[in-house]
Amino acid sequence: MVKEILYTTAVDNNGNLIHIDNAEKGKNYYCPVCKNEFILRKSGKIGKGSRRPHFAHNQLTTNCTPETVLHYSFKKMIIDLLEKYQSENKKLVMNWNCNICNNKHSENLLEKVASIREEYNLKECQPDIALLDEKEKVFAVIEIVVTHKPEEHVLQYYTNNSIVLIQINLTSEEDLKKVEEKITNPDVVDFCLNSKCPNYGNYMIKRELICITKNCNICFRLKKACYVKINHVFGIKDSSDFDENEIEFFRSKGFNFKMRINKKTKERYATFICLNCMRIRSRYRKSRIF
Repeated sequence: MVKEILYTTAVDNNGNLIHIDNAEKGKNYYCPVCKNEFILRKSGKIGKGSRRPHFAHNQLTTNCTPETVLHYSFKKMIIDLLEKYQSENKKLVMNWNCNICNNKHSENLLEKVASIREEYNLKECQPDIALLDEKEKVFAVIEIVVTHKPEEHVLQYYTNNSIVLIQINLTSEEDLKKVEEKITNPDVVDFCLNSKCPNYGNYMIKRELICITKNCNICFRLKKACYVKINHVFGIKDSSDFDENEIEFFRSKGFNFKMRINKKTKERYATFICLNCMRIRSRYRKSRIF
């Protein structure tokens, strides 16, 4: 059974957002949305017949619902968390599965964030939170869903403008205690780094082919190797998951490798073959025949 959503956040006389757990009797509290006075309902009683601690309007305003206050409060708490991490120059690693190909991804959400805007006006829509790069371009948005998901024309706008949608679904006021957990494991991230995924081409992803030589771990002779440097909205990463064109290019340049699949993550990767070790093994096999 889904619990009824209650008013569990308020603002005090100083404009600070206060959770019901930290509210004290005798102090003034106000609704974060309509600004009307709140009454603190916190009896301390537990068990059958008792109601969870909450705030109540002294005079209810039209369209001010617990869902509206939950949405507003969570949004403010997310912004505070992002700004805290940004000011401390800390990584905020976001984990998700692509909703199309189911590939797992893990990226630093704040890698390219220059500024964070609330209800930023994009003319077509106003996302709850917009993430802007150093050129003042919106590259990702965070939409918080309590009752209404983004409309189809809004989703299409994000796709058409290469804006990554990060969606967080809230089901109860208990989610206010899981802000960091919810942003690091969002319900939807409309972005994928799997080059075979239909969603891959929707966003600005630059791939640079890098060719190197390195020592073989077995015979220590130099061998050819290569990788792809991927520049995307959440940063820059190196990968050996090549697409078919890259595989053809590297092999045409004399790189000897096999594509394998990680059993745990299901990600593809290339293992490079040392020609010297291959010749030694070939001579050994021939000698065994005779």
